[in-house]
Amino acid sequence: MKIKLIIIFSISLILTGCGKKYTITPDSLPLAHVNQEYKQTIKISGGKVIDHYAKLETNIPKELGITIQPVNDLDGYNIIEVKGNPKYKGTFTIHIWAGFYAGGNAEINKTYTLTVQ
Repeated sequence: MKIKLIIIFSISLILTGCGKKYTITPDSLPLAHVNQEYKQTIKISGGKVIDHYAKLETNIPKELGITIQPVNDLDGYNIIEVKGNPKYKGTFTIHIWAGFYAGGNAEINKTYTLTVQ
């Protein structure tokens, strides 16, 4: 009986320990306005992103005046900043995919819509 209790306890401890929750915030990006400064930080939490394999894809043209990039080398793709002064209206997408160190096959796969009015 004692061995069964130890086995059940061990299995439940292992299962709860493997249940890391990786999150990306915010859920959506606020509106941007033409000729007004825009700055939004996207944060990925729950573990360290493997920067070498992270993908950041967007259809935002360079001439729009908005940049999307990691804030610094230390945080890498865990903190991404969307900033600039948009020059014209439009709707654009930002796709972020990230895997995690020691995260197994856990991943973040999110597409944001940036609307400039």
